[in-house]
Amino acid sequence: MPLIFSRSCGALMSVINVDNRLGTPAKGQRLLAMAALSLVLAAPLAAQETTPGLPLPAIDVNAIDRVIMFSYSEPLDSVSDYTQYAAFLSPALFALAAPMEDWLGIGAMYAGSAVLSYAARTGLKAVVERNRPYMYFDNPPASLVAEGDHLDSFPSGHAIMAFTGAGYTATLFARRYPDSPYRWPAVADAYALATATAALRIGSGSHFMTDVAAGAAIGTFFGFIVPYTVDRLGWLD
Repeated sequence: MPLIFSRSCGALMSVINVDNRLGTPAKGQRLLAMAALSLVLAAPLAAQETTPGLPLPAIDVNAIDRVIMFSYSEPLDSVSDYTQYAAFLSPALFALAAPMEDWLGIGAMYAGSAVLSYAARTGLKAVVERNRPYMYFDNPPASLVAEGDHLDSFPSGHAIMAFTGAGYTATLFARRYPDSPYRWPAVADAYALATATAALRIGSGSHFMTDVAAGAAIGTFFGFIVPYTVDRLGWLD
């Protein structure tokens, strides 16, 4: 801003010197026009100079999240989509572990968990604006920044949905089918996929550790509370 002001003043002084030498009667009008032009040119430049530059300063990130943060990786971002889907669909294994007459109830309960998780995800992202880690590195993905995706860091939606599937799978096996031979392989696979999703979201530069930790907690809670409550009420009996 001082540089802009200095240049504007320099331009005005040049006009004044010329007018003084020529002694033109329109000197006052010319000065007013030049002053107005300088202000018009200086305003957008001043606004540009006050716009925060990229990358954002890493010192603004809390000490916990600053330990592990990465620039954007499109391949890891894409892989995290697939692991999320696989973890979210892990309750499909109940088609093998549960009798056919339980399938409708299992599906209805999981739909309830999924809807609650998605609502929490959408609501929190609408309320909380947090820059993603890739904004603290050079060359953030321009298309995602243009879409406003860079402000949706908290919480991790991928972690929410992945851990919803894992939490639901573990809870329903424990409550309804504890002796099933599918229990431990299914639960281990579901949590492995959910954990991989969380790790990939961090590695891709899309989330901080606290983002995925919050997402895992939210997803696990809704994956647990719905089948637990339904079972306690005896609605599947």
